Amino acid sequence: MVVTEKYVELQSLKKMLNECTTNGRTVALVTGPGGVGKTTLLSSFSGYAKSAGALVLSASGARSGQFHSLGVLSQLFRSIELSAEHGERFDRLLSLQRTDSPDFSLNACAVDELTELLLEAAGGQPLVLAVDDTQYADPASLHALLLILRRLASSPVVAVFAEWRIFSSKPPLVLAEFIKQPYFHLLNLQPLSLDGVTDWLRQRRLGEASAECLAPSFLAATGGSPLLLQALFQDQCRGFHEREPGDADSVSAMDAALKGAHFKVAVEACLHRWDPQLLDVARGLAVLGAPTSADVLARLLDSEQRTVVEALDALAGTGLLRSGWFSHQAARAAALSGLDGEALAALHERTALLLHSDGAVPSEVAERLVAAGGIAENWSVDVLRNAAWQALREGNPSRAAEFLEVARQACGDAQERAEVTGALVRVLWLTKPTAVTSLLVPLYSLLQDGSPATRDIVALSTFLAWQGRADEAALALARIDTKEDECDLTGAAESALARQWIRWVAPFKGTDGADETSSTHRTEETAGCDAWSDLVKSAEQVLQCCRIADALPATVLSALLVLTFDDKLDDAQGWCETLRPEAEALQAVAWVAMLAAVQGLVAVRRGDLVDAERHSRLALTVMPQHNWGAALGLPLSCLVHATTAMGRTDEAETLIKEALPEARRNPFWLHFLHARGRFYIENNRPYAALADFQTCGRLLSGTVVDHANFVPWRSDLAEAWLRLDDARSAQAVLDEQLTLANVDNKRVRGRTLRIMAATLKQPARAAMLRDAVKVLLDSDDRFELALALADASDAELDCGRFAEFRLISHQAKRMAKICGAEPLYWRLQNSGSAVEPGEPPTVRKTIRRFALLSEAERKVAALAAQGRSNREISQTLFITVSTVEQHLTKTYRKLGVSSRFGLPVELGLVGSADH
Repeated sequence: MVVTEKYVELQSLKKMLNECTTNGRTVALVTGPGGVGKTTLLSSFSGYAKSAGALVLSASGARSGQFHSLGVLSQLFRSIELSAEHGERFDRLLSLQRTDSPDFSLNACAVDELTELLLEAAGGQPLVLAVDDTQYADPASLHALLLILRRLASSPVVAVFAEWRIFSSKPPLVLAEFIKQPYFHLLNLQPLSLDGVTDWLRQRRLGEASAECLAPSFLAATGGSPLLLQALFQDQCRGFHEREPGDADSVSAMDAALKGAHFKVAVEACLHRWDPQLLDVARGLAVLGAPTSADVLARLLDSEQRTVVEALDALAGTGLLRSGWFSHQAARAAALSGLDGEALAALHERTALLLHSDGAVPSEVAERLVAAGGIAENWSVDVLRNAAWQALREGNPSRAAEFLEVARQACGDAQERAEVTGALVRVLWLTKPTAVTSLLVPLYSLLQDGSPATRDIVALSTFLAWQGRADEAALALARIDTKEDECDLTGAAESALARQWIRWVAPFKGTDGADETSSTHRTEETAGCDAWSDLVKSAEQVLQCCRIADALPATVLSALLVLTFDDKLDDAQGWCETLRPEAEALQAVAWVAMLAAVQGLVAVRRGDLVDAERHSRLALTVMPQHNWGAALGLPLSCLVHATTAMGRTDEAETLIKEALPEARRNPFWLHFLHARGRFYIENNRPYAALADFQTCGRLLSGTVVDHANFVPWRSDLAEAWLRLDDARSAQAVLDEQLTLANVDNKRVRGRTLRIMAATLKQPARAAMLRDAVKVLLDSDDRFELALALADASDAELDCGRFAEFRLISHQAKRMAKICGAEPLYWRLQNSGSAVEPGEPPTVRKTIRRFALLSEAERKVAALAAQGRSNREISQTLFITVSTVEQHLTKTYRKLGVSSRFGLPVELGLVGSADH
């Protein structure tokens, strides 16, 4: 089947055959790039000539047969059935090669006899000589054919030669012989145009609409080469018939699917069949990875620039290249196929050297160094490290790790290998902390054998501690003591926070209390102790200088936790929100998880159960439990705490059951024990809760981390004792808690007072609960405030103060709803104590009373009625605490109440809507 654009050349050949009986000898040279259809044209013409009664002799040159003297001539004569006599004559003539000729050509007598033999075989019929791939024909055969054609001047002979002359350095023998002769015809085939591709597809019965829709993408992928069109069509024919004609998705689907087996095999076969220099140029271009100049390719391949230019032009003519690059990635892959690993690595190495000498950007050079497996030269390590830093800034930590791994293998100096290994550990940690485990041992050895930088020691110690190897971490960190003078302020701050991190993750060992705490004490002695106020300063300093791409993750996490445990919740939350966009941009999932864990802890301490659940779940989703190492207790405890308080008991129980074994029994793990104990309390399992809280106390007692703001186990232990009706034990624990608690720690103090109230009788119980509420109003813990309000409402009811009971219960219910404590909310809702505001007479009366207040007073009073502290109100309305107090004093006087507990609940409702 010949498409319209090839029909003209075929008709020209047919005309030559029809007129040769009159005009005599005719010679045609068919030229064009590889895959353009020269062989198909010769085949079609040969078929027509046979049907017209002509004797057709055909042969084809081959790159492997160029040095087989008279091979093509032998093909021609043996392509027809010679009689026995003619066969013997032909064999005899072939044996008459001239040994004095460099190409072993035939002498004149042999050529004369071969001419006579051809005419006898034709028997008066027209004679057609068809030679394909003439550029590969052996010189002796080509020379003999040219001499034979000279002797057939008046005979009805049509000689058709097909040739692809790639390089100008090779002589055009056929063209030079006949170019000036009137019987010579030059037929130059070109790739199909868009119309030609459309016609080609139309002939495959795709339909008019589909052919026109698909033709542009077919042309872009093949360059109009009929050979590649056929291969591509074979890969995609099933998909064509499944699509609707004219479907716009056909084009995109076509482009996305240009990687079938037929297409790739066809390209590979062509490159290996054509001139080897074309394959070399295609491979060089494929390795360079982008369009490049002929000069660069020539230097890469150690070839002449003219040869490279001609090879690029030839490849473009075949349709494999477009605008200096491969028309499709399948063509690039085909160019590299067949190369063994060693040869491909050598080509990549030469490319890396070339790009580096030309001043290419580090990432381009590094790509080739990775493909080459690295080069043991100093410049390559520097290039790979710079490329890794660039990849990290672009949000590709996995690629950065690949660059650093190759750099590590290429390092010849132990000190440099330690630095590169440390950088690799930091990058790997960004996405998967467990991936650094195998590198910690060699890194530890490298740092011990050399003179490592202080920051490298700090980094190693924190990574060891994250893996639960706190004793080794402390020993590594102890080496910094001799280098304190070398540390700048930030380095000293990082060291202090690393020591604190080790204290938090140092595992407890043994079975009894003394043995369990012994490991922690040893670690503390090694790591040293820092004053808490100094740690807070160190935390602020590290966070102000933090860039995630180069920060030490555990020290930053330690800094955030120091702020959180110091009740600087706004600061901790603010830094998390500041750092999160950078972490997401870098695709540093470990950082995203770590920041989410801190935000979850902050939300728990603020009593915001919804946010606590959301952040903690994110932390454990983006980084599964096994990657959290010694810090697993942080996000897991927050999620258990939040789901328990939100009434999602089944989910909390599942988390507890599926938690990893307590292999890392460290101070952080006690957070999980504490949350699990809360779960047991809420599910009426006081003995199980008592065991967990007592374990917390036994493990923390006597350590530097035993303070109420870390794990407030004493107040919860007291609550467990109360559930077991042991008020005396509860009172003793609560007294100890009040003694140890900082006066400024409103959250712990208010919670302790709330639980202690349960040990008292009325009216002392109600009075202490009022004190607890007052203290908690100045804290940020809304959930604890809601619990205190709920207990206070019950106490007021017991004392018969129904008005106070109603107001406080409303506030308790509202606060429970705000913080997401569903069980507490519905307990108050279903108790009958909380009458919903909104009854028309009450609302009308309330509106009249509100008219007495100014707008500013109403806004302040509304927030106070919702349970907000004076500080929260000042931050919400952007006014000073003193102004809040003045507005509340005036409000109390106008409404006739003595404190915020007397504020009407409806004020909070109306105020919320207004605000």
